[in-house]
Amino acid sequence: MKALETYPSEIRTYQDRISGVTVKQMTRFRGHSFHTYFTNNGFWDQNRRLLFTSDRKNACNLFSIELESGEISRLTDFPAGDWTQTDFVNDVNPKRPEVYYIRENRLYAFDLMTLESRFLYQAPEGFELHGGLVGADGKYTYVTLMEDLSNRIYTNLSASYVGMRDVFHAKPDCRIVRVDVDTAQADELWQEYCWIGHVNPSPTQPTIVTFCHEGPWQLVDQRMWVMDTQTCKPVMLRPRKMSGEMVGHEYWYKDGLRVGYQAHKPEMGSYFGVINYDGTEEHEAPCVPFPGPDHVHSIDYNLIVSDSGKSIKLYRYNGTDFDDARVLCMHDGSFFHQFHHPHPKITDDGKQVLYNSNVDGYSNLYMVDIPADVAALPKVKDL
Repeated sequence: MKALETYPSEIRTYQDRISGVTVKQMTRFRGHSFHTYFTNNGFWDQNRRLLFTSDRKNACNLFSIELESGEISRLTDFPAGDWTQTDFVNDVNPKRPEVYYIRENRLYAFDLMTLESRFLYQAPEGFELHGGLVGADGKYTYVTLMEDLSNRIYTNLSASYVGMRDVFHAKPDCRIVRVDVDTAQADELWQEYCWIGHVNPSPTQPTIVTFCHEGPWQLVDQRMWVMDTQTCKPVMLRPRKMSGEMVGHEYWYKDGLRVGYQAHKPEMGSYFGVINYDGTEEHEAPCVPFPGPDHVHSIDYNLIVSDSGKSIKLYRYNGTDFDDARVLCMHDGSFFHQFHHPHPKITDDGKQVLYNSNVDGYSNLYMVDIPADVAALPKVKDL
């Protein structure tokens, strides 16, 4: 692969102060480096490399790290001092070495081998462009259009969700658009006057996507929706069951057939849930309450990772409910800005957890092996 600039390995390892496991810090730089949202797959080159975003040299650019050697490659060349918002989705096309990003309300495809960008789509006037995850067949990327409310609502959603409640109550015009990555043909699949977010294609079913009604969880009418792009008729996925119930942080399991999520029920506590995308075989099991904010991820229902509080935790399903939360390692980071969030992600082989931490002042990437005996890790409640 080409690179505009390479950096030597920054990897260092240390023993976690609570669990004693070996933590591998992948990046060390006085500027934020982070992997994107846990629903996005940034691993590529047969999982030998990982994409990440970094603001080295006072510019937001896309980078790739070779996981074994630690060598870092800079892939894009936006200049220092350029404050133009650039959103690197870092969700690699499963059929080609290509990823997508949004800059100045325009969607681009980026070839990871040639480092060339090509324009795909521009948001119409009066709308903001978000998203860019790619479907299982590699033919389409999915974006959302959201009515531009900046002339009447101040927001900084990346920084502790400033303005989130106001946007929710404004009921903006939102649309889901499918963009052909070869022809750039754009098809509007769905429109409604409700804040839409997190359009997540199934990793195995080419025509199935989930999306959410965004906003403060306790206020959202129905969080999770599923849509077949052949019919474009959204269906509720795991309907809300009681007033005040909060459901969210939905994500696809590795099989692309099941959706994981978390639920918080008034007077009943916190639950991990799973449901087939057709609405069948719903199952929820209690777990320890979450101190917010938090994110969860898994590749199946057997082992779930969370970043609530100051630690990366593992929860093992025992057939009835989830065992006590175990500390894999401490992230000791903050949740002030989106790129400070750990956003832990279990790798597809189930062997490691990838996460961010700004414990040293700047966000950096970390990876840690999941031990064979999770039960040997210390319990959160015993600390």
